[in-house]
Amino acid sequence: MKKHCMILPLALILCFMVGCQDKEAMAELQEYRARAEVEEQNKALIVRYFQEVDKGDVEVVNALIDEMFSPDYVGYFALSEQRGLNALKEHYSNSLLTFGNIKHTIENMIAEGNMVAVRCTFQATHQGEFMGVPASEKLLTCPIIYIFYFEDGKVKEARLDWDSLLGLAMQLGMELKPKEGE
Repeated sequence: MKKHCMILPLALILCFMVGCQDKEAMAELQEYRARAEVEEQNKALIVRYFQEVDKGDVEVVNALIDEMFSPDYVGYFALSEQRGLNALKEHYSNSLLTFGNIKHTIENMIAEGNMVAVRCTFQATHQGEFMGVPASEKLLTCPIIYIFYFEDGKVKEARLDWDSLLGLAMQLGMELKPKEGE
């Protein structure tokens, strides 16, 4: 009888310990699932953004910017910085004047927490002045890396790295040469 009295409390303690571990594991799993769901939603928004940008409809993209970008958005690009939605809309409109037939081919996309990083290939026809070079109608290709930071389901900040801005300039016929001495 004494043995049974000892086994019952040990069994209860073991069940309690296992039960607590399961609750912690389940809470951790639910947290992981919620985070993964947000990351997937953020990635889907970025894919949708590139798809609409590539279609070239200014009104649709401007509406999408209002929907998915924070009013206090800041964009850091290789040649400029945008603050606010109107600056981003103006950047997009100017891009359409400079480049036609825009196409972003997403090579890799990684989401972690509130950040989505995208490595893609940008391809477009040079149809307006860019970096002082008049329209050439050349098909340009350039690798780009974007990093988007989300806050409350909207893009709060974006960073763009033209992985080969020099290569893009060379496609336009520009040459890199040293400055002449004074």
